[in-house]
Amino acid sequence: MYLYYTLGLILLLSVIGIVLYLKNPRSYESSETVANSYDEWTEDGILEFYWGEHIHLGHYGSPPQRKDFLTAKYDFVHEMVKWGGVDKLPRGTTVIDVGCGIGGSSRILAKEYGFNVTGITISPQQVQRAQELTPEGVDAKFKVDDA
Repeated sequence: MYLYYTLGLILLLSVIGIVLYLKNPRSYESSETVANSYDEWTEDGILEFYWGEHIHLGHYGSPPQRKDFLTAKYDFVHEMVKWGGVDKLPRGTTVIDVGCGIGGSSRILAKEYGFNVTGITISPQQVQRAQELTPEGVDAKFKVDDA
C-alpha cells in the first residue's frame, strides 16, 4: 500500500511540475530575451574569460592532435573558411558574419584574409565589446540586428 501511495505522489508531483513548466514562459521566447541574456553574459565577462573571443568549438586536426583550447578554436575558423571555399575569395570581398558575438571570427576574416567584414549580433553589449577588441585599421564593423 505504501508503495502505491509513493508512486501516486511521484506521479502527481511530476504532472504538477510539467504543468508549471508549460504555463511559465521560457527565458528565450523572444529575440529580446535572447539579447538580454547575451548582454548579461557579455557584461559579466564570464564567457570571454573561459572561452576567449570565440564562443564555438575547436578543430583539433585529423587525426586529432593535443592543442590548447583557444588555439583549437582559432584553427576552427580557418577550417570553416577552407571548407566553405571562402579562402578563394579575393581580398576586399564584403563578408557578413551573422551571430558574430564579440567579433573574434570577424577580426580573423578581416586581418588574415583581407575581407571587409560586417558582424551582426542581437546584443548591443556584444557590439560594444567587439568594437573595443577591434584594433584600428582592421576592416571589421559591428551592428545590432535580429538576423
